Amino acid sequence: MSNPIEAAILRADALLTPEGAMGGEPGSVELEFGADGRIAYVGPARADSTPTHDLSGHVLMPGLVNGHTHSAMTLLRGASDDDGFMPWLAAVQGLEQHLTHADVAVGLELAMVEMIASGTTTFADMYHWDEALLRLVQASGMRVLAAPAAFTAEAVGFPGVAPWTGAEALDQTERLAEVFAGDPQIRLAYGPHAPYTSPPEFLREISERAQRTGLPIHIHVSESPAEVEQIREQYGATPGDHLDALGLFDASVLAAHCVHLTDREIARFAEAGVAVSHNPVSNLKLGNGVARLPEMLDAGVRLSLGTDSVASNNTLDLFEEIKTGTIVHRGVRHDAAAVRASMVLDIATRRGAEAVGFPETGALEVGRLADVIALDVRGASAIPHASLTSHLGFAARGTDVRHVFIGGRHVYADGEHLTLDAAGIRDRAAAAAARLRAS
Repeated sequence: MSNPIEAAILRADALLTPEGAMGGEPGSVELEFGADGRIAYVGPARADSTPTHDLSGHVLMPGLVNGHTHSAMTLLRGASDDDGFMPWLAAVQGLEQHLTHADVAVGLELAMVEMIASGTTTFADMYHWDEALLRLVQASGMRVLAAPAAFTAEAVGFPGVAPWTGAEALDQTERLAEVFAGDPQIRLAYGPHAPYTSPPEFLREISERAQRTGLPIHIHVSESPAEVEQIREQYGATPGDHLDALGLFDASVLAAHCVHLTDREIARFAEAGVAVSHNPVSNLKLGNGVARLPEMLDAGVRLSLGTDSVASNNTLDLFEEIKTGTIVHRGVRHDAAAVRASMVLDIATRRGAEAVGFPETGALEVGRLADVIALDVRGASAIPHASLTSHLGFAARGTDVRHVFIGGRHVYADGEHLTLDAAGIRDRAAAAAARLRAS
């Protein structure tokens, strides 16, 4: 399916800019982008312009950025829902042994159907990646920071999926980075799974390669208490301090979860420029705890917001993460000012785009790439809304998204996917999931 970029003017009721909300009256604001996919105008509706998309009853905001997920695991939605982290991980890995390359492909496509429909335009993903899978992302219009998962032990048996381990996985990452060099949608990262699955010598090699190639590193860090205890017993250090001692922080790092960071680690992450993906719903569902977001914000840590996979979350709806990622810290601290919705919205857009390596996106600002979503605000849950920030932070849902533009390309219009065969994908994914359950 093809849908080229065309110059357009979107006229809506309000829009969310880096400076805050603009508009509030029907058809009072406009956003224009050119055939180059970049924003050319953001501001009040102009009397001498003719909108190509009259979005009265809608508000515009930047496309959301999912800072950490495993998209192809959509076929494992609902697996081991009531188990803790380690039993859950064992159950999921058992199911993964039956995945084929076709399963991974349709799982990825299903994830993109869900992400686009709920307003996500960019995602950072760690899984089994190859050129064919990246071409699927390219065709969808989405952007991805893809990290081929790297292990040193014998890979989990994925029939039909290349079992890259050790240096092979790192070589594959570098090959893919060469193939997609300069592509505005596809960027690569090394993907060592975690400190407890990656021996020190392997992590040192990754650090050396990352510094040589300039590719970032995407890794799970301090997700569960069990992981922290295991690394302390093995290496006499916390996971963050362990990775720092191995030189990982001399490269660009995106660290997922980071639920159990110490004060020292938070300060070091900020100093070294380590980006953290905060995944509140997954962390809560697996009983892993609540990451110290207020302390990370205060320290100046680079941040993104992520869902993790649907196997540990059940949805890829980042609006759920925005609300949860705001209110959970208020509850834990008994302080309604601990985290503001405006902060988390910024993490889910502008800050997240910077953290995952797409800084030219993430904000409705002249010169940026036009990754724009339109939400319907005519429903009961949007009437009245005291402010746009309040509505987007506490009441909006992924199902409110009606239009999605990525780099100016219209990929979702009034509930219809323009670049993906959503119905066919859902049918193939359901069949693959049924086969997995039977196995």
